[in-house]
Amino acid sequence: MIALLGSITLIAVVVRLTERLAVSPWEPAIAMEAARLNGGLPLYEAGHATHMYGPLLTVLLAEIFRVTGLNLLAGRIGFSIFAFALAFLLSAILCRGSSRKYWFVAFALFLGVNLRTNLIFLSAQPDCVAALFAVGGLYLWAERRDSLLRSACAIGLFVCAVLFKQTSAAFALIPIVYVLIWKRGLQNLFASLIPALSILVTLGIIRFIWPQVFHAMITVPGSIEVNYGHVPLISGYLIATFPIFLIALLAKRFSRDVTDERERWIWAAMTVLVPASIWTTCKSGGGYSSLLVGYLAMTAFFVVKLDSILEWMAALRGWRSFLAASGLALAILFSFLVQVDRDLALLFLRCGDEKYETAVEFARGTPDRVISPQDPTIAYRGAGYFGRSLFFELDAHAVNGNWPSELPESMQREVAEAKYVVQVRSYVPTPMFEQALVKDHFYPMDFVALRGSVYTLWTRGPE
Repeated sequence: MIALLGSITLIAVVVRLTERLAVSPWEPAIAMEAARLNGGLPLYEAGHATHMYGPLLTVLLAEIFRVTGLNLLAGRIGFSIFAFALAFLLSAILCRGSSRKYWFVAFALFLGVNLRTNLIFLSAQPDCVAALFAVGGLYLWAERRDSLLRSACAIGLFVCAVLFKQTSAAFALIPIVYVLIWKRGLQNLFASLIPALSILVTLGIIRFIWPQVFHAMITVPGSIEVNYGHVPLISGYLIATFPIFLIALLAKRFSRDVTDERERWIWAAMTVLVPASIWTTCKSGGGYSSLLVGYLAMTAFFVVKLDSILEWMAALRGWRSFLAASGLALAILFSFLVQVDRDLALLFLRCGDEKYETAVEFARGTPDRVISPQDPTIAYRGAGYFGRSLFFELDAHAVNGNWPSELPESMQREVAEAKYVVQVRSYVPTPMFEQALVKDHFYPMDFVALRGSVYTLWTRGPE
């Protein structure tokens, strides 16, 4: 059962980490922000829209590209290393003092969370990096034992996590909940506030010194609409399709084991991270990847109760033992493979095709301005042009939390200055872009080399 889960994970790793084309429309856009940074261009300025993640995402990706050049696959591999490190760290913390067998099982289960979160472990998004820093900070805070150095390092890790992805600030609330549930006392409560206050102070400093950074990472994401009507549906889906969590709850209910420190911190983590995951998933444009930290917390709970579950199963005899073992195996497989059809579709999804280089060669061979807002790496590789990202511009100019029905003015200006536009069809529809091209007197060319491709070359016609 664990071997099957590990094999599926390995297949996903091989397929995703050998794909050189973009696997999402946002991947090339984020990569171009790193290229801008390496090129000495400003990222946070009026008139330029960047991604809604924290600034450290761009910094880390830029450092990878300093070594490899603009390479989407290298960025994906680099961030996947951090994702595997996250699974390793959680397994090491929770299985400290246990046999290697338990550590291996825990590691496989944490990697299995990738299959429930749109393959987030194998992407160049900052979710797993932020979670890694946040888990490290939480561990140091829990083990600080009046050590100022550990406390300072924990706070630094919490802040770094938020500067990768803002929602990881939820981890800084876990010490507060832990104290309210298990410790109490004003002194403990005041101390538990330090991580959260440190993040607030950091954000306040950023707002004062770098208001454009604050706008991109706080104001713009804060404008996204939250569909609170989806909360019951997402909550029910999360619990009902993750039966190992229910099994762990039953083990807790009928076990006579004393709640140790690991479990106490996990209860505090679940109290914070599961609702936070549901909330972020309910935001407009949210997806299963937003459930990452909730799944990690519930998996951690199952891992710490696994000893009790196996002890209970060992006490059974005959057919009862067989049924219990079979039920546990099926629950584990169902918990991580319930979305396997969606995972397979995502695994082989590409935002581009084998004619990518043809589009780049066209941009390289023409003296006129070529733009490619849906994949700005095309214009950059072909002509060295740092173009705007259509998706970032739409995100930055959302109306009532949703994309505008017309192109933002900044994007319209870029189209107006271009002679050619490379359109890239993907699973994310952008009808306002095609409408703007037609309105600005562009028409699709019958470019033989791009026939049957997701790339379409548009040229400006007579007005």
